[in-house]
Amino acid sequence: MYRYWFIVLFITALFTTLLSACTAVTDEVRATVEYAFKDAEDAEMAPEKIKQFPYTSLYARWEGDARALIVLGFVNKPDDWHFITADNETLVLRNGRVIRTQGLKDNLLGTSNLDNDPLNCVITSQKSCSTLWQRDYDYRINGKTLSRRVRSEFTVHSRATVEMPFGEVSATVVKETGTFLLTGETFTNTFWIEDDGHVVKSEQSIFPATPKLTLTQVTWIGRDYTNATGQNAE
Repeated sequence: MYRYWFIVLFITALFTTLLSACTAVTDEVRATVEYAFKDAEDAEMAPEKIKQFPYTSLYARWEGDARALIVLGFVNKPDDWHFITADNETLVLRNGRVIRTQGLKDNLLGTSNLDNDPLNCVITSQKSCSTLWQRDYDYRINGKTLSRRVRSEFTVHSRATVEMPFGEVSATVVKETGTFLLTGETFTNTFWIEDDGHVVKSEQSIFPATPKLTLTQVTWIGRDYTNATGQNAE
């Protein structure tokens, strides 16, 4: 049901006045994306294109769907990263977690208690970081607004070498096991997190009883991956 908004990416319009610095996606980048992924079922940026691509971007795939590229539109305070599609549909991320969406058929309107999300500290301050988290999700689903309370527990697993589009990186695997308290529905999210707390990959349940969303970093402006190894980095 979500295939329609991840088919091909180009940015047609972005905000001109922002609370923080923004990234405008130019006609040149739009042309590059259209050329690179024309007639492709799964978006895949070639290694040489990854090195040259001047914008922060992710691969996004709903479980069972094709992979697409999404590009950062702007960063809003306090630290909300807005990734925007061709149709002005938006995924807002904080610490790698999708906390809000806009312009989809169904939308996540908001997430409460974000200051206590263990993703803020589970790697960088393990000893003092709580591994339990409760929050409320507000949704707009099938034309109706509803809220769901969720309780999660986080476990830190071993470090792993993760094959990324730009090469191999070392990251710690963090599992989040959660429950929608009203229905009893359970889920497991997985985050691959670097030593400074940066999430390079995730598998997340955004809506109740829907396929998971996988987000994989392709490019991230301001982070140095020149030492990343593997065939994708060549």
